[in-house]
Amino acid sequence: MNGSSERGFTLLELLMAVTLLSVVAATAVPPVLDGLEARRVHAAAIGMRAVLFEARGFAATRAANVAVVFDPPAAPDEEPVITPPGVPVIGLYLDANRNGVRRADIRGGVEKRLGHLWSFAARFPGVNWGASAEDAEGAAIPGHAVGFADMVSFSPLGSSGAGRITVSGRGVVYSIVIHGGGSRIRLERRSGARWIPA
Repeated sequence: MNGSSERGFTLLELLMAVTLLSVVAATAVPPVLDGLEARRVHAAAIGMRAVLFEARGFAATRAANVAVVFDPPAAPDEEPVITPPGVPVIGLYLDANRNGVRRADIRGGVEKRLGHLWSFAARFPGVNWGASAEDAEGAAIPGHAVGFADMVSFSPLGSSGAGRITVSGRGVVYSIVIHGGGSRIRLERRSGARWIPA
């Protein structure tokens, strides 16, 4: 006899350990998923704000109006960008004929597109365009409210149209607010029925 006693785990002890681990995992996973969702929505809001900054920068460096256009018509020789219903295709357009960026000039190929058209849904998968009444704790909020032409235009002198772009997901809502005049662009987060700086 060597004097050491070897003891293993019983099946009951193993089942209890697995059960305890399952309970701990079940309570830890939802907060982790909510945190990931909040980060994904925040990243989409920052991405949309970057698109607006890019348009404002193009307007200054090219000395012409530049617009961020939501759901622009595709040119006849282009493949359409696939996007879910209600989610826009987005493009940046330079005012080539110096009369402001206009839908008719975009359709006619007069305005110069800067880069490719892209889908919000493809660039930011899992993030909602706009916010449901449930997410916004009240009335639903549209994805963009930027004037009747569905575009935000920036001038080379620093002025712009005004509006709001909203993105959301699982109770998290962010808005990018564009102030006309000085074209200030601010990020806000929905907290209850209020908007607070983000």
